[in-house]
Amino acid sequence: MLSARKKLQHEADTYKTNAALVRALILICLVRCTPNFPAASVGLAPGSPVETGDPVVSEPKPPEEPSFTEHDCIQSTLPSPSDTTVTLTGDETIELTGIPLSGRKEIILNGHTISLTSFYSVSADAVLGIKPGEDCPRGTLDLAGMTFDLSFFSEKIPPETPLVEIRPVVAISEPQYPEDISVRECPDILTVIQCN
Repeated sequence: MLSARKKLQHEADTYKTNAALVRALILICLVRCTPNFPAASVGLAPGSPVETGDPVVSEPKPPEEPSFTEHDCIQSTLPSPSDTTVTLTGDETIELTGIPLSGRKEIILNGHTISLTSFYSVSADAVLGIKPGEDCPRGTLDLAGMTFDLSFFSEKIPPETPLVEIRPVVAISEPQYPEDISVRECPDILTVIQCN
C-alpha cells in the first residue's frame, strides 16, 4: 500500500512539474509574440497613424493604363514616340522601312484594310495593337509584304515580347515569320505575334 501511495505521489509531482513547464512555455511564447507598440501609440484610437521613424512601406500600385494620344492619320500615328491611336477612314498601305516605332500604336480598322509592307524595325517597347472597331466589327490586316527586322538589337529580345496584338474578327494575311518570331493564339480573345 505504501509503494502504491509513493507511486501516486510521484505521478502527481510529475504532473505538477509538467504543467508548470507548459505554462512557462506558453508564457514565453506569448511574450515573444506580443507586438511592441511604439510609446507614441499609447492613448491613440485603434487604426490611428503612429510616427515610428521607420520608412513608410506602401502597397505596390498596378501599372497605369497607357493614355493614348489620338491622331487623325496613320502617317502621324506610327512615328510618334508616345502611345497613340488612330481610326482608319479608308484603306491604307504603309511602308514601315525607316519609321522609328516606339510605344503602343492602336490602329482601329473600322471595316477597312491596312497593308503594312517592307521592314518592321522591332524595338523593345513598340507594340502594334490592331482592333476591328465598334461600328464596323470587321477589318483586314495585310502583313504579307512585311518582314520583321531584328537587327537593331545587340542582345536577345526577351521571350514572349509582343510585337503585334490582333483582336478577334480581324482577317489576317500573314507574313513569312523568321525563326525568332512566332504566333500565339487565344481564340476569340487575341492573336499575338511575338518574339520567341
